[in-house]
Amino acid sequence: MPRKQRLFAIGLVSIVFGFFPIASAGASVGKSCRTLGETKSATIKKAKVTLTCELKGSKKVWVVANSSSKSKATGKTLGAKVFAPGAEKFLDMAFATQFREAQCLLVMKSGSVIGEWNFDKHSSETNIESASVTKSFAATLVGIAVKKGQIKLDDLATRFIPEWIGTQSANITIRHILAMTTGRKEWTPADIRNPQIDEVLNVGQLEQGFDQYLKVKRFTQPGNRWAYRSGDSQVLAYILTRATGESVQAFAQRELFEPLGQTIDVTLTSSGVAGLFAGFRLGCDDLAKLVQLYLNRGKWDGRQIIDESFVVDALTSQVTCGTCAKTGFDTALMNGAYGLHWWLNAAAPTACSGIDISQCMSLSTNSGPTFSNLPTNMFYASGACNQLGAGLPSEQLVVVVLHKGCDDPAQAAFGNTRAIAFFQELARAVK
Repeated sequence: MPRKQRLFAIGLVSIVFGFFPIASAGASVGKSCRTLGETKSATIKKAKVTLTCELKGSKKVWVVANSSSKSKATGKTLGAKVFAPGAEKFLDMAFATQFREAQCLLVMKSGSVIGEWNFDKHSSETNIESASVTKSFAATLVGIAVKKGQIKLDDLATRFIPEWIGTQSANITIRHILAMTTGRKEWTPADIRNPQIDEVLNVGQLEQGFDQYLKVKRFTQPGNRWAYRSGDSQVLAYILTRATGESVQAFAQRELFEPLGQTIDVTLTSSGVAGLFAGFRLGCDDLAKLVQLYLNRGKWDGRQIIDESFVVDALTSQVTCGTCAKTGFDTALMNGAYGLHWWLNAAAPTACSGIDISQCMSLSTNSGPTFSNLPTNMFYASGACNQLGAGLPSEQLVVVVLHKGCDDPAQAAFGNTRAIAFFQELARAVK
């Protein structure tokens, strides 16, 4: 700012506020503050006023609480539907997520909602396309079927998919599917609502690559290579339907949605099969309840929805190749940051080597946790458009954010800028 403009601005502040001292130590109008929403009493021109810490551009400063800026940020709650003790730690996160076009942010502590924000025209009743967050719901439905004795994780998938008998996919297990280690070629639907069964099941084709040691092309064997594959998740829809004898949506409604009090819309394919790679439309509270179920070790209101052993398994890094070497096209390219359709705050993968980095969600570290400033036992569901739901067992904390954009496949980008910002804000809130 030019010197004359600076002098004018200083003079204007002098006229309006007279440079009267503020009674509260360290707080004066226009001075930097730390915690958004914090309030302090002050005296200006012998009148008692309340100062609040609000966002002005990219800076947090003290302003008079009844100033015009309050129309943009309504006091300390930022228009929160729920604002209980402890929620103040997440105010910075609420401002940041709103700026990044989030539709909702919800925080649970020890099983109770302490903070809930809905932005733009969004309300608690609005359901949003959750993209690949759906995959974590799919894993949970498999876990329920495991508890009911209808599925075993280490069964061959051909038990339910006879189309794979005699194909290269014959040795794939259900665990391989959940761990993303089938070795199959990816399947990319033209539209979420129209995946074709022939493409998902009947191809049975494994991925092929060049083995630098044998100098030949080889197929990836099931269980020996991690790669993010939506086609594998969609296969689970057929496994669940055939294992339970009913539609995925009917099974999910009775066994999961109703017990947890979730109101979720399940998108169906043109053949009437539920989309399990994406397609669940839900609200922040619905996702928060799913994450809380895992914090509860599978229990909800005294009822064991999924076995505790399944929860432990799902939130453990999956190594499906047994004791295998860590080199070569066909061996031990596991992802330490992936469980059973859940992401983990663990060492990110050697699996990223030689693979499009976007398939590894840009997790490039090979040692230590993915997010070094967050607890190593954190787990999370993640989807395109930066739909995220994180659980922190050591904090008994659930934090969920959903963004707009995923209703339009063209906008469902896998860019991770907002996701990284989410975890940065989360780390600041819990430190």
